Amino acid sequence: MYSIFISTTNIEWTIPASLLTTLTTPSNPSNPSSTTPPPLTTLPQTTILTPLDLKITSTPTATTLLTHPRTRKYTAEAVTTAFCKRASLAQQLTHCLTETFFPSVLARAKALDNHMAQTGEPIGPLHGLPISLKDSFNPADTNAALVDILLSAGAVLYAKTNIPQTMMTCDSVNNVFGRVLNPHGGNLTAGGSSGGEGALLALRGSILGVGTDVAGSIRVPGLCCGVVGFKPSAGRVPYGGVAGSGRSGMVGGIPVVAGPMGHCVGDMEVWLRAVLGGRPEEGDAGVVGFPWQEVQEVGDGRLRVGLYVEDASRPLHPNMRRTMKAAVGRLEGAGHTVVDITEQVPSMAEANAIAGRLFSMDPDRTAAKHIERGGEPPIDSLAITYTVGESLPEPSLGELYDLNVRKQGIMDRMRRVWLDNALDVIIAPGYQSCAVPHDTYGMPVYTAFWSLVDYPACVLPFGKANAELDRAELRDVVYEPAYKPEEVEGAPCHVQLVGRRMKDELLMQHAKIVEAVLRE
Repeated sequence: MYSIFISTTNIEWTIPASLLTTLTTPSNPSNPSSTTPPPLTTLPQTTILTPLDLKITSTPTATTLLTHPRTRKYTAEAVTTAFCKRASLAQQLTHCLTETFFPSVLARAKALDNHMAQTGEPIGPLHGLPISLKDSFNPADTNAALVDILLSAGAVLYAKTNIPQTMMTCDSVNNVFGRVLNPHGGNLTAGGSSGGEGALLALRGSILGVGTDVAGSIRVPGLCCGVVGFKPSAGRVPYGGVAGSGRSGMVGGIPVVAGPMGHCVGDMEVWLRAVLGGRPEEGDAGVVGFPWQEVQEVGDGRLRVGLYVEDASRPLHPNMRRTMKAAVGRLEGAGHTVVDITEQVPSMAEANAIAGRLFSMDPDRTAAKHIERGGEPPIDSLAITYTVGESLPEPSLGELYDLNVRKQGIMDRMRRVWLDNALDVIIAPGYQSCAVPHDTYGMPVYTAFWSLVDYPACVLPFGKANAELDRAELRDVVYEPAYKPEEVEGAPCHVQLVGRRMKDELLMQHAKIVEAVLRE
């Protein structure tokens, strides 16, 4: 049984019990509630969200909100108050938060308003914008480098979001703060390990958030919760000062990166421009010191898109098979060229095996020992994705060398795929399904591959699971996890877009083009 800690809720912003009766927190992860949280837009009957709060938090994008400090339409205090309220409500519905800083951030918002009134200028490109942070950004005597950059840019950091035990699983649940529930269905995983961010964004308790990703921890919650998640190339965004559950100092392997989550690709660009403009190399020695790179517009506006269909070890569920076909149809209908590269891409199953072994090369089994020292039980999903409590094969230095050679071989083969096909961008599934029931997600094969080769990647929401429409895509294959259309009905589907290493700006430009096509 997972305990629930909800001191993050302001007593004045507590949802009346009558509105929470349709939501039952799953006390047993093997038999979770199948109820769906009420949409937050049903709450104007209470006095918690005022009409102004609703208008502010319903603003489509962070980019739009950022125009308001100059126009004085909304003050930073009003915007911050609205998102603090809505985040508090989202916490009561989904257990997405771990900590809040509401009193101090409201004081900061007032100070930002005073600065604007006195100077007529914002203090930075994120002036007055509330931004949520994954819980791994620990409070400390010294801020993480990324936190300092966001604060210098004018951001208001108001809440930290829930994560799974060890942060090495795709189901965000732990023994302290409980299980993050997916706003699209209480029986569905919110993804992980940035699952609290995904749920908070889906309920619009955040307009822009920060997650981390080593195998899909930004993209998995994004695709499960129907929001945009962007994983940068390693070395672009500072990661120094962020807490991890494993041992640091791994040579080679797969680097962890921090990146944005939000509601559109344009907001991802605003965030990354602000971070790269904050001279991140001065606060983190691990950052490659080059600023935002302006890229030329696509000549005729037409992209050459590489299509990765599926890996044989993880057949696409009918909902994602239909979604991918629909996305390709939209792109081709808009005049873009789509080239099937599936047979040219190295085996994702093999790459996943390499990634899994790299993740377990710590001879001290640091993550497992954290759990053992705390005397708490491991969460169920760790049994699927990360071995805890059992003996792992003893790692050796020679094996690490061999793994890195195999990894480099995959990277070189992918280099040829890009060049031989003259690709602008790759489109692929981020997972074989939409969000699935709790503790069944398994290994993130379709996201871990791109982390292994260190490519920037993002997920975009597109369509929803529909049992009637999806029936035509049912095949005689072994689905993992089991395909149960009635359990995922209405859950958001997605596409994943991938760019070349260190070409993050170019991927964002291409992703905006694809996003516009998919939203038509």
